[in-house]
Amino acid sequence: MRSGKKANFPAARAAFSLPAARAAFSLVELMIVVAIIGIIAALALPRFQNFQSKARQSEARFNLSSIYTLQVSYSGDNDTYSNFGCLSLGGGAHFTCTTRTSNAWSSWNACNTTNDIGFRVTDCRKVRYTYVTGGDQIHFTATASEMDASTFQTRRVFPGCTATYDVWQIDDKKSLYNQDLPTPLQLCND
Repeated sequence: MRSGKKANFPAARAAFSLPAARAAFSLVELMIVVAIIGIIAALALPRFQNFQSKARQSEARFNLSSIYTLQVSYSGDNDTYSNFGCLSLGGGAHFTCTTRTSNAWSSWNACNTTNDIGFRVTDCRKVRYTYVTGGDQIHFTATASEMDASTFQTRRVFPGCTATYDVWQIDDKKSLYNQDLPTPLQLCND
């Protein structure tokens, strides 16, 4: 039966009421959060730069392994290792193999020169090392030397550090190692 009165449902109204206004963060709490983020960033930045430099050094290690394979193949065909000298970055107007400096290359293939073993880099604008090889009938050594290592602004492997050059070598026994001790990675990140 229906009466003329409306039913009062206080429990239903309480369930759908608006929440009370939330208190905001205080300035002190915000400053503490900013300080914590700053400390974390200060600790993480050197590690991040260290990982970036290691990743950039992988170019030298990979290309020297490729040069090793090409030299072994060349030796199998010719009974001697190639003694070509500059394998890449020797054809540009702003580069010699002894100075290890270059300007930015204008095209992707501007740095490649003709060589006996067929070594090529894929994009000259992104290359960070020069590659030189020397060999005879029994042995060979290939070297990857960091470009622009003497300049603070344009250093390609360790930006902002002028401690020393980053030089890698591989030989006919497939011994791949960093030539400098302590390594530039240790000098630039200490």
